[in-house]
Amino acid sequence: MANCNSIQTWGMKTMVLCAVMVCVVLGGCAVRAQDDASRWTLSKDSEAIVPDAKLREQIFRALDAAEHSGNDPRISHFQVRAATVIEKDGQEHIVLGGNTEYDVPEAIHGETSVLNHVTALFGPDATRHLVRFIAYYGHQCGGGGSCGDCRDYQIAATDYEHLLVACGQASDHTVHVSRFMDQVVCEKNFPDVDASKIPLDAAELSRLVKSAQGAELGGVTLFTSERHSGAAGLSFSGRIYRAAGADDAAFHYRYPIGGLLQQAATERDYLMRAIMVAGEVGKWPVLNYRDRQYGYEASSFNRHDGKAPIVLVLTDGQGHYRVTTFEAALPHAFSTADFVPGAVEKFLKAHEASSAQ
Repeated sequence: MANCNSIQTWGMKTMVLCAVMVCVVLGGCAVRAQDDASRWTLSKDSEAIVPDAKLREQIFRALDAAEHSGNDPRISHFQVRAATVIEKDGQEHIVLGGNTEYDVPEAIHGETSVLNHVTALFGPDATRHLVRFIAYYGHQCGGGGSCGDCRDYQIAATDYEHLLVACGQASDHTVHVSRFMDQVVCEKNFPDVDASKIPLDAAELSRLVKSAQGAELGGVTLFTSERHSGAAGLSFSGRIYRAAGADDAAFHYRYPIGGLLQQAATERDYLMRAIMVAGEVGKWPVLNYRDRQYGYEASSFNRHDGKAPIVLVLTDGQGHYRVTTFEAALPHAFSTADFVPGAVEKFLKAHEASSAQ
């Protein structure tokens, strides 16, 4: 993954889950947490991942603290309470985070909340080298990982190749631990596929390549000239939509896949067959996890409608292709189809006439 370390660093946050309150727990408060930690036990499949007894105790203490972390999920009502333990200058510090939601919806997420608080308290070097895990407290532990944007942020801010993810299940006090690397798939690991094996005819493939390359010539590249890409999508209606990346002074980057999907949605065209991403000719484009999240959301509409997942194609502009799906590019993901399947079904049914045109 060394080649991917420098390419996963752009991302801030907008979606559905995270931050509010910072707490450094010292003295008697820390002793109380250590006493309470004995109520937690690692699940069998987690024991080999955390063989260090001291690290286990730190995870348990963080979970006890996370139970009381403040948050404000006023829209989704889905609470994300998180914590980590920082060991610095011979002392252990518990740092909390929680999700805060607002307006349309927007949100600060639990993962970024915790990491921002560590940085504010101890500096970015501590976040990079001293954060060994992020622990989440919840009634049940599901199989989902971080959202795409949170993955970008954790890759940028932490020693993510060694980062652990712990979920404390309050229903039975078991702790499920996984490796953050289970949520990461570098573009270089997307399968190389001959053009003839891509499930598009030659004319469709050519149109997508030209459209994505044309999009890449536009956009806004004041900060991202070496990371710039364009994307084009072919819907089941036969229409093509495209967009380029665009940055701004507020660092609210607009991603190409998200941009083309928004164009398609504006035209009430919700079911996509394939998406092509192109960068500088001769180089493979970078695909941020936040943009993968947008594609995964769109692909979940396909699955819900009984269609095949969106085909995701990367090109180097020289006749070479890497092909996968958003499901494979964003493992352990979640979407609105997972959270509110009834609402998605109702939405697609209300728009099925336009989607089928």
